[in-house]
Amino acid sequence: MSGESSTRRILVTSAGGGASNNLMQGLRACSPPVFLVGTSIDPYYLARSRADRNFLIPRVDSGEPYFEALRKIVARESVDLVIPNNDLEVPAVSAARDRIGARTYLPSHETIELCQDKLALTQHLAAKGIRVPETYPVGEPEQAAEVFDRFGNPDRLWCRMRRGGGSKGSLPVKAPEQVRFWVEYWTEMRGVSERMFVLCEYLPGRDYAVQSLWHEGELIQAKACERLDYLFGGLMPSGSSSTPRVARTIDSQVINNLCVATVRAVDPEATGLFCIDLKEDLEGVPCVTEINIGRFFMITPLFNTVGRHNMAELYLRLALGESPGVSPEDRFGDIGPEETYLLREIDSEPEVLTADQIGSRYEELQGSGVRDQGSGPGPASPKAE
Repeated sequence: MSGESSTRRILVTSAGGGASNNLMQGLRACSPPVFLVGTSIDPYYLARSRADRNFLIPRVDSGEPYFEALRKIVARESVDLVIPNNDLEVPAVSAARDRIGARTYLPSHETIELCQDKLALTQHLAAKGIRVPETYPVGEPEQAAEVFDRFGNPDRLWCRMRRGGGSKGSLPVKAPEQVRFWVEYWTEMRGVSERMFVLCEYLPGRDYAVQSLWHEGELIQAKACERLDYLFGGLMPSGSSSTPRVARTIDSQVINNLCVATVRAVDPEATGLFCIDLKEDLEGVPCVTEINIGRFFMITPLFNTVGRHNMAELYLRLALGESPGVSPEDRFGDIGPEETYLLREIDSEPEVLTADQIGSRYEELQGSGVRDQGSGPGPASPKAE
């Protein structure tokens, strides 16, 4: 076969959004080439999609209309693989994986349900001996003082939602009154259940993201970065976000080992994507805060660009039953010989640059270049241990 019919045909949901456009960029670098089909509920997103063909579909919470549309598109476009790429479509596609007419490459449905509930995940990991932030459900707003007291006398705590991404509903709090106000606000103004909120140990340290790819309990590859600055961090009540403006590659044995132990604790037969968020406590000990299950990080261009292996291509090979071709020494630390940064901003394409490349783009009046400041533009990187 030749032409369009001989290419691997991949459907990516949430087409035109930042996460899926970034994923498609990585898929475009695959060899042999792919034909990309995009779906979304938003016509304005679809207008910006990087897919070869795009379809407007019903909302995922419409139930059968969503799946009927997906099946029609899969059949019409001879789709080989469906990649759901947001937290709503991952569990929906997972539950229907045997009736959409194309392959998926997702963790087990039970694992997806566990990881998408941050309270259940935290309790599960704690029982397995994984360091996680101490966490309790808030319950009714009137119980905030009682829950606050369970932490002793903390300087501050972290109030967050059990579900959702992008630090939605997250707030550092110093008093039970702040918790009550915050929960009541979301309940009254946004229709969020008061049972959705938890109080967590506040973690003030460094912030890490690890994108890991697994097949039947075997780690295929993991790449890690440290978030250094956040998009809209100064405007958000939380002061941060899971969406960084600046991130840089790291290779830390402590982080690597913790992430492997974490995934094996939730699923010894893990398959698919397990994207792990971690934050350091007061003593600098990294704690697992959540697992973004079954989908790619928004910042996947960093992991697709650095090193010898494009993680989007590894995912595609595994999903289609091909050998990923990753040597044991490349399972960790496949981030190239130079410290590399992901730079992002609204209305601009993400850029992946080394510290020296960043330094070459400006002049400093005092005469000190970027490399004169230690290990690049940000704080020193953690060393492999």
